[in-house]
Amino acid sequence: MTRIRVSIKVVLFLFLIFGLVLSVTPTPLRAADAKPIKIGVIGSQSGWAGFIGTPQKEVILATVADINKKGGLLGRPIEVFIEDDQSVPTNAVIAATKLAKDENVAAIIGPSTTDSAAAMINTIEQAEVPFFVQVPLGNPNKKWVFLVGPSDLACATHVLQYAVQTLQAKRIALLSDTAAYGSRGAAQINKDVKRYPGVSMVIQERIETSDTTVIPQLTKIKAAKPDLLIVYMTTPSATITAKNYKQLGMTVPVLGSNAISTPDFLKLAGKIPEEAGWILFTQPFSVAEMMPPDAPFRKNLYDPFKKFMKDAYGPSKEMNLFHTTAYDAMLAISEAIKAAGSDDRHAIRDALEKIRIEGFIGPFACTPESHQGSPVDPMVPVVVKNGQYVPYDHHGP
Repeated sequence: MTRIRVSIKVVLFLFLIFGLVLSVTPTPLRAADAKPIKIGVIGSQSGWAGFIGTPQKEVILATVADINKKGGLLGRPIEVFIEDDQSVPTNAVIAATKLAKDENVAAIIGPSTTDSAAAMINTIEQAEVPFFVQVPLGNPNKKWVFLVGPSDLACATHVLQYAVQTLQAKRIALLSDTAAYGSRGAAQINKDVKRYPGVSMVIQERIETSDTTVIPQLTKIKAAKPDLLIVYMTTPSATITAKNYKQLGMTVPVLGSNAISTPDFLKLAGKIPEEAGWILFTQPFSVAEMMPPDAPFRKNLYDPFKKFMKDAYGPSKEMNLFHTTAYDAMLAISEAIKAAGSDDRHAIRDALEKIRIEGFIGPFACTPESHQGSPVDPMVPVVVKNGQYVPYDHHGP
């Protein structure tokens, strides 16, 4: 048997070489140790739209925590930068500049109001940063702006179509507010009404978002004796409208836009919309609990999301439709980053024109020709019964 003798010097030399190899061989990084992917968020956590921005922030924080817990994106953690625009469009523009230039985020999600979204567009285009708009906004056909869900104009078209074709209204009154959402919706309704022979807008009134009474406008509408009153505005203005509607003893049927049907409207307007039989448009999310357990929307979207939120915030956590818009945005941005394979802004932008996800407010299916996330308006009509929104069946009892 041959014996191999190794000197002490050789052993020490081998240990030295082994140590050098270890020192230069890269150790796999955990997501927590890797360079983070930065995402900016602009919302209204305060101001009149705080009821919108607060749930949006909750979902984003929960989603980021969940993604990071599972290893992050591309093996890297997400770092989120949240800015409160205080419901002021000018503040949203300032926040967009800060996030795009100072923080160098890979993408921006937000805001909570249509006015802020419209104000941010030029800044976004100049900064060349992907922008996920999570509020109803008409497609501005800009390179860096991507819309989650349908446009506000699609909703207005849907509301008028339902008023004419389902409710058989002929003489329509329109009450809208001066915010971008109300103004754009009113303009679209006036454009679309020309498609329906025999249908006319007998009176149109507008209110400022700061108004504390709508009695002058409602008095004129009552005198015009319309078949139907379309109320196209957001929750705060709609709440005042409901109270003044009752004060004036009005009985004209009301059809409300989807920005009205929030949990806050139920709390603030009390029993008025239920007693008066107001019909409102809302996301399918609002009535998901009343769907059969095997309904695709409930099985694939609502029930998993409900579990996700309660796991994050506890079993007593209440959800509303503003949670869903932020969730759709986070889902889209996550898929885009994975498809891009990096946090490069241009790569993410290109990926957004190719990815496809099924969201709460319709599919996210942007193309190079259109950055409107959903081509159709998914809103459904509801009424209030026993203090909650329930599906409205025009042919029901």
